[in-house]
Amino acid sequence: MYALRGSILALHIFGVVFWLGGLLMIASLLARVPEEVGLPKERFLGVARGLFEATTNVGAAVTIGLGFVLILMNPSVLRQGWFHLKLVLVAILLFYHVRFYRRIIFLEDHPSESTHREYRVIHGLVSLLLIAILMLAVMRPF
Repeated sequence: MYALRGSILALHIFGVVFWLGGLLMIASLLARVPEEVGLPKERFLGVARGLFEATTNVGAAVTIGLGFVLILMNPSVLRQGWFHLKLVLVAILLFYHVRFYRRIIFLEDHPSESTHREYRVIHGLVSLLLIAILMLAVMRPF
């Protein structure tokens, strides 16, 4: 049972890397869109959408799906305060996940309505959320 849990946890973490790595790459790509003109701008948006659909969505699905499996394997985690905070932070990440998708769709029709600052701030926020979630999961402070 311990080996199975370890394998599922490793795949869960792999999903997190895919999910958040994709979000961070998309934020970096979208921060460059205002600098580009014409075809390069369209290519950046196409790459961002492809990355979102192929990597970020898959990573999110694996992370969330295996997270539920891990909870089912150890339901006592639901009584721990650090886990509640972790779930809140994951919900915020899901908000940014949906926001990125909506922004990509919007920018495909309105590519000039993007700012560097917006995506640099989001990149920083996603990074901070990742660090906070990792700290909570590893340290389990309360």
